[in-house]
Amino acid sequence: MLKLKLLIVGFFLSIPWYAQAQAISGDFQKNCVQEQLAEHKNIKKKALTEDDFKPYCNCLAEYISKSSSNRQVNELLMNPKAKPEWLKEIELKAMKSCLTADSKMNT
Repeated sequence: MLKLKLLIVGFFLSIPWYAQAQAISGDFQKNCVQEQLAEHKNIKKKALTEDDFKPYCNCLAEYISKSSSNRQVNELLMNPKAKPEWLKEIELKAMKSCLTADSKMNT
């Protein structure tokens, strides 16, 4: 009975974190896609669209959500366009992880 209660409490405690991660993902992904389009606008080989950057930005947002503390998550929720130092560090690690995870993103 105690295990069941602990399981239920654990589940309900995880819901706010999941919701925060989802909020970061949505806002962060939109900003990420816009940044990537702006950074790659001069590539002449192909006209790039938002869909070209969605897998990368999704991967980046997921990595950041998993690698951030509750305080950091709250900071991003307050200002999704902010680029604090801790975020830059995590983004560099995420970028390496995300680019090697999907070979199509390397080209």
